[in-house]
Amino acid sequence: MSNSQEVIKGSEVIASALADAGIKIIFTLAGGHFLPTYEAIGSQKRIEIIAARHELGAGYMASGYALASGQTGVVFSGAPGPGATNLLTPVANAFADSIPLLVLTGQVDRRYMNRNILQYADNIALFNQFCKSSFQAVSAVEIPNLISTSLQIASSDRPGPVHLDIPQNIQAELINKYRKIEIAQLSSNPPSKNMIDQVINLINQSMRPVIISGHGVIRSNGTYALLECAQLLGAPVATSRSGIGSINSSSEHSVGMLGFYGTSTASEAVSSADLLLVIGCSLGEQTTYGWKPDLFAEGSKIIQVDIDPKQPNLVYGVDMGVQCDAACFLSSLAERLGSKTKSSWYSKKPIPMSAKNNPTQGLSAADVLQSLNKYISDKTLLSGDIGNHRLWICDQLEITCPERLLQSCEFDAMGFSLPAAIGAAIYDRSRKVISISGDGGFIHTMGELAVIRELNLSLVIVVFIDGALGILKHQAEEMWGRDYFVNLQPIEFTKVAEGFGIPAESIEKIEDLDEKISWALEISGPSLLAIRIDKDEIFPPLRSKIEQRKRDLMTK
Repeated sequence: MSNSQEVIKGSEVIASALADAGIKIIFTLAGGHFLPTYEAIGSQKRIEIIAARHELGAGYMASGYALASGQTGVVFSGAPGPGATNLLTPVANAFADSIPLLVLTGQVDRRYMNRNILQYADNIALFNQFCKSSFQAVSAVEIPNLISTSLQIASSDRPGPVHLDIPQNIQAELINKYRKIEIAQLSSNPPSKNMIDQVINLINQSMRPVIISGHGVIRSNGTYALLECAQLLGAPVATSRSGIGSINSSSEHSVGMLGFYGTSTASEAVSSADLLLVIGCSLGEQTTYGWKPDLFAEGSKIIQVDIDPKQPNLVYGVDMGVQCDAACFLSSLAERLGSKTKSSWYSKKPIPMSAKNNPTQGLSAADVLQSLNKYISDKTLLSGDIGNHRLWICDQLEITCPERLLQSCEFDAMGFSLPAAIGAAIYDRSRKVISISGDGGFIHTMGELAVIRELNLSLVIVVFIDGALGILKHQAEEMWGRDYFVNLQPIEFTKVAEGFGIPAESIEKIEDLDEKISWALEISGPSLLAIRIDKDEIFPPLRSKIEQRKRDLMTK
């Protein structure tokens, strides 16, 4: 749209402002209140609209797109009330996992908000608790500024969702002149020389440094600098769950994931260290075994670096807190450390858990994932859902590059994997994407199979079938010896997939794994594998989480 064009409608302003801000894809479920805006976006042909089948799916698609691209994902709920409430869970998940989103919600006509109008909800109050900022537009003329500002906020500092509520009547407003607003490129200030001197002083006093790496390292593009620092310090690197991929899992410095479902090597290295460099990691419940008081050795020093100033000292008292972008800090530290490399003091490597299944009851998740490792390349992207299978995913899959494994980490939202994989596949349609879900979580967003088929995405859908909500089943049986609430009605997922026009195969024998995984990956479009897993196979580190549950739920 020309900046000199006179007298244009608000719907055109919304469409133009989004396109001028560089938005290429919008994930949405349309609503009748905003048909003029959808028409304007479609007519301009500058933005591709992805029509999800549910707002839950649209929100996770935008998150998967953001994670895979490093850009801000955009999701639009056209229905003011139910559309907005359906979208809330993906937005809360993005807030917990620091995923940048522009969240647009339609709103009813401002003139009638107090008249019991259809589909009204207070969207500002609804989203405010889960967004970095929540605005409501009051006129069409301010839309370009609000969109640019929202995108700046979403991607700056600690990334996250920003919400913009647009009342219906704005679409019909006329403005005299449209003006494109350029997005400001905001940058993080590097740490001061004095601050790096203090860090190096603590490093020089240590003999056994360890780095704990979180998702902040990935989001800031700090993975190369992380490896460089690990090599210079001779330090093992443990990751949080969301930090998986911040260091190549095959690196000599990688000791695996720390926490309830993590590796013994990560736990041992961290508990033996005399200096902990916590970089872009919030030290949350899962990573710290429920904030274990003796997680770190007595007398050890802690340096915590985070873009969010409230993280240092929030969980553990630190000797030094640094508010800084993770990549900026790591690059500055590596530069000051020079080229002298210390010898590694910890050389053990994590060993994946062996299969624990009864072959007569089904396959082991370990065997399935090890078979997948044979066929995936560095370009293959994977997403995991919430459930028993995800414990095995973090332990078994070879994650060799950043954002190769998409997960819902801090919010643990079921139904994430399939639509997140869709968003990632839409960003790069040349890349093979594998979505892994349990039979419990898969059903939450199963309707998005229609989007996969419609777009013919190169996506392999893996469903682990154990007939239960596996983690809850194991916990209930450990606590009471029985359960009443976690068994799932059998579903023939291959027939479901075929109903959507997606070829599918079931796997029940270990000797069929390689052949059928290879078949699924070779298909140019989508495919689905329904794999029967032993319902009684328990991931051994889950027992530490069960013990915490017992303390929290059963101790008076």
